[in-house]
Amino acid sequence: MDDPKKPEPPVNDKLLVYSIIGLLAIGFLSVLFIAVPWLLHDGSPSWKEILIDDSIIIGVIIMFVYGFYMNTKMH
Repeated sequence: MDDPKKPEPPVNDKLLVYSIIGLLAIGFLSVLFIAVPWLLHDGSPSWKEILIDDSIIIGVIIMFVYGFYMNTKMH
């Protein structure tokens, strides 16, 4: 009555990569929107100013990543 164990399915690499990227993105955004303004509050700027600054930073990062992606796709 030996019951052979079923082999475990392999880890889905694509899902693992997406999960790691998602966790890193959430961590980056939380640091960008919460920790940085809290540490660098020069004269207590309003949240509107902080969100404008952070959106500019995110826009620049997105343009850099897109440019890097397009450059690797061309070569």
